[in-house]
Amino acid sequence: MSTYGLLALLAVLMAAGAAGAAGAAEPPAPYGPVPTPEQLAWQEMEFGMFCHFGINTFYDQEWGNGTEDPARFAPTDFDARQWVRVAKECGVRYLVVTAKHHDGFCLFPSAHTDHSVKASPWRDGKGDVVKEVVDACREAGLMFGFYLSPWERHEPKYNDPPVYDEYFKSQLRELLTNYGPVGEVWFDGAGSEGHVYDWAGYYALIRELQPKALIAICGPDIRWVGNEDGYAPETHWNVVGEGDDRRWHPAECDVPIRRGQWFFHTDGEKNLKSLDDLLDIYYGSVGRGAVLLLNVTPDRRGQLPEADSARLRELWRVVSRDFETNLAHGKPCSATNVRGNDPAFGPEKALDGDKTTYWATDDGVVKGQLEVDFGEPVTFDRAMIQEHIALGQRVERYAIQVWDGERWRGVAHGTTIGYKRLERFPPVTATKARLVIRQAPACPTISSFGVFRSR
Repeated sequence: MSTYGLLALLAVLMAAGAAGAAGAAEPPAPYGPVPTPEQLAWQEMEFGMFCHFGINTFYDQEWGNGTEDPARFAPTDFDARQWVRVAKECGVRYLVVTAKHHDGFCLFPSAHTDHSVKASPWRDGKGDVVKEVVDACREAGLMFGFYLSPWERHEPKYNDPPVYDEYFKSQLRELLTNYGPVGEVWFDGAGSEGHVYDWAGYYALIRELQPKALIAICGPDIRWVGNEDGYAPETHWNVVGEGDDRRWHPAECDVPIRRGQWFFHTDGEKNLKSLDDLLDIYYGSVGRGAVLLLNVTPDRRGQLPEADSARLRELWRVVSRDFETNLAHGKPCSATNVRGNDPAFGPEKALDGDKTTYWATDDGVVKGQLEVDFGEPVTFDRAMIQEHIALGQRVERYAIQVWDGERWRGVAHGTTIGYKRLERFPPVTATKARLVIRQAPACPTISSFGVFRSR
């Protein structure tokens, strides 16, 4: 073989070896507890709607005492499809309805009590709010969930915990078997101080009948964020517990769209939160890696009020518009370290709009920078960062900096990222931006980095 031929063969072999090496990097090992597929899918929904509806709606009250007359439940124009239509128009991905609140009145025709819709004049006593909501959700592709209050102010069995547990499980069984797939079961802890429930039995029944359903608040799958204001903490970890009890337990931020009112009140419109209020809540919940469950309460017609629906549309219009165009998408980029020098983990994977890809560093490299070159001055005032949480949550401190032509200048910084972190800051004009990972217990995995211009 000629010298030229030997050199050509050597070049081919070297190129093949380099390509093999570049493609040989293994994904990072999971760090700590990780989400189940159902938890991950739920976190990716980001935004749900709570609908408090029941006998309280017709008594102008928040908490009934269990003596309310079922005949007062008489929506004049009930329309579950209107609830779902508004929800879907506004980016909502799942809906949770109060199948039974503390007063014990059931929105479904339970065979185990007469304190339900079957004792009301609505639909001549043959109606089923839960079924109509389920059907509407299914048609529109929204996940369905239900709230079932453990605290019960109507049923005398409540005073005998073991007997009540069986009663409660019988209603759980109805909801879990009569309505098809259930995505979330919401257990409120209010009013239960000093009462002992068979939580293990409740959970076992749900796992048996709806193994993919997530058990929320008083449950092992989704935790209460700790307030009813709609805000997650600035430092927000999905992993809770100590030692062997550490587990993935993401937070849900439940908050009413009307101040202090979960159920409809005749004069409640004056308490409707402003657009700025709701934007602050959105950035304080979804923007801190939690899921937002916004309560929009149906009125006595059985429909979402026009004013509330309009405000919800305003919120979604602004959020959608502000995050419509990622100015970093597809731009030239670089990183201080790439896992195994493998393009599969390169910085461009955080800019490609694909949630399954991510920039990752080598094991032991727990700090790093991802730099984006816009090629020209661009102006922006929003930023988004996401971790690839399927492999766990890692980042403990980060910063976002811009190149102003002379130096790098900080525009935002924080602690945790988790599923998503949204930042707002005064408009800046820069030719470059970078994400700086300042501290992490394991190699960072960043699935998204973007900057945006609000309008």
